[in-house]
Amino acid sequence: MSADNFLEVRGLKKDFDVGSPTLFSRAPRNLHAVDGVDFTLHRSEVIALVGESGCGKSTLALLLMGLEDPTDGKVILEGRDITHLNDHERKDLRRKIQMVFQDPYESLNPTQTIEEIVTEPLAVHGITNSAERDDRVKKAMEDAGLKPAEIYLKRYPHELSGGQRQRVVIAAALVLEPEIILADEPVSMLDVSIRAEIINLLAELRITRQIAVIFITHDLGSVGFFADRVAVMYLGRIVEIGTMLEVLEKPQHPYTKALLSVIPVPNPRLRRERIILQGETPNPIDIPSGCRFHPRCPVAFAACKVSDPPMVTISRTHQAACLLLVK
Repeated sequence: MSADNFLEVRGLKKDFDVGSPTLFSRAPRNLHAVDGVDFTLHRSEVIALVGESGCGKSTLALLLMGLEDPTDGKVILEGRDITHLNDHERKDLRRKIQMVFQDPYESLNPTQTIEEIVTEPLAVHGITNSAERDDRVKKAMEDAGLKPAEIYLKRYPHELSGGQRQRVVIAAALVLEPEIILADEPVSMLDVSIRAEIINLLAELRITRQIAVIFITHDLGSVGFFADRVAVMYLGRIVEIGTMLEVLEKPQHPYTKALLSVIPVPNPRLRRERIILQGETPNPIDIPSGCRFHPRCPVAFAACKVSDPPMVTISRTHQAACLLLVK
């Protein structure tokens, strides 16, 4: 493991047994939610994990959190294999990796005050000293943009706006002083006017708290100024990864090009040719042979139906898996 790699994911897979196809068949059927993912995360780095719904992004996050056990592969944090942990070790891992979920309306207990919500992780991890607890809660809330913290402590979630609720969710993640935040579609349930505020907040936290962020989204356009690198995921695999500039300006995979083509252009005089993909994403139970993108790919050729493309290096920081790149 390179000294620069804070978190390293190697060949990670997760299959779900969905039973036999018929009442008369005993053949197992597996849903390949995550199907051989490799990437690294550096300290205080932001990686945007982008792809359509159902591509495996959220399952990957659950694997990194230890909320699901992988079928194969490894997750290595600071040189330590954290793939298979016991309950005590997994609890300790939660101090380092925290998750911010998509829906702030569902992830907050409506019967608890904001103070109780943000304090609860400390109680779970045995941090009961009242002075330390109060200091951590106040700092987490104010770092999350709830200032002054005192005016929010006794309120309940229904008394807050959607953006404020998401800030409470972020404060509850920050209170354990994690080193990584997994943000799973954290702005998709918010008004457009509030989304930029939450993204800016996460951008500030990576600097002020030296936190690495994995930002999961289906909207490549929302992370253009925020992420250091982008990993584009399709049907359980990363098909392109590179710096934000490389992926936005020189996309190599046809799927990435299609995602970029539908991002609105601020200048109405500029026209971008839209790439409309045909059909639906294939069923992850029956992944196509060869390149898994070939049934929808506008530039697929005969070999794509039989050959699974390797990840090709375009530059030191940019790779993509496409047979058009194989020389």
